[in-house]
Amino acid sequence: MSYRSEILAFAFGMLLIFLTFGDDYLSINIGNLDTIFGLGLWPVLDVVWPIATIAIFLLYGREKGNGLKINSTTVLLFLSFLTVLMLIDADDIAFVLRIPFNEPKTYWIIVMLVYPVYSGVAFFLFGKINQAKTPIQKK
Repeated sequence: MSYRSEILAFAFGMLLIFLTFGDDYLSINIGNLDTIFGLGLWPVLDVVWPIATIAIFLLYGREKGNGLKINSTTVLLFLSFLTVLMLIDADDIAFVLRIPFNEPKTYWIIVMLVYPVYSGVAFFLFGKINQAKTPIQKK
C-alpha cells in the first residue's frame, strides 16, 4: 500500500504553516519561522518554501490520478492557488523587485486567514478532480 498522497498532503500542510507564519507580520512574537529554521538563511527559505509548495500541489494532483488533467477547472484552481500564494508572499516579491511594500496589519490578518484555508481547499479539490476513475467507480 502506497502512502504517497498522504505524505504529500502532510508536507503541503507543513508548508502552509511555514508560509503563513514565516514572517512576523503582526508582532515579533507571532511568526518568524524563517529565522528559527535557518539563521541567516531566510532569503533562501523565502524562495524554497513557495517553490516546494507549488511542486507538492502539482505532485499531489498527479499522484491522485494518472497524470495531471488539464482542463478549465484544474487551471483555474491552480491559478487561484498561485494568486493566494502571491498574496502571502507579497512582501518578499516586493523586496526582490525593490518595490516599497508596507501593508497595514489588516492586510496580513486577512491574508493569514485566507491563505491556509483557501490553499487547503484548492489542494484537495485539485487532487479530487485529477483522481482517475477506475471502471468500478464509473457507475
